[in-house]
Amino acid sequence: MNVPGLEGYNWAVWLIGVLVFAVVIGVFIAAIVRAGKRPPQLHSAVERLQREAGQGTDVQAKLRELDLRRQGGQISETEYEAMRAAVLAGK
Repeated sequence: MNVPGLEGYNWAVWLIGVLVFAVVIGVFIAAIVRAGKRPPQLHSAVERLQREAGQGTDVQAKLRELDLRRQGGQISETEYEAMRAAVLAGK
């Protein structure tokens, strides 16, 4: 089955296939490079919640400490309120 002109068609199909393959590989490599340049993200919502919960317990501990100091008479009520507001504001 030697059809005249088929060889040129075969070469064209082969060339188009090679070019498409090269473009796909190039896009894949570009995506990898782009992903490597992104800033690190949290891996999951669980990690974000654990991080936020850790900050919450720190605030609670500071508030408990302030309350104990107020009850012990080490600081006045006005000082307690000012310090409490600062802790809740994150200062």
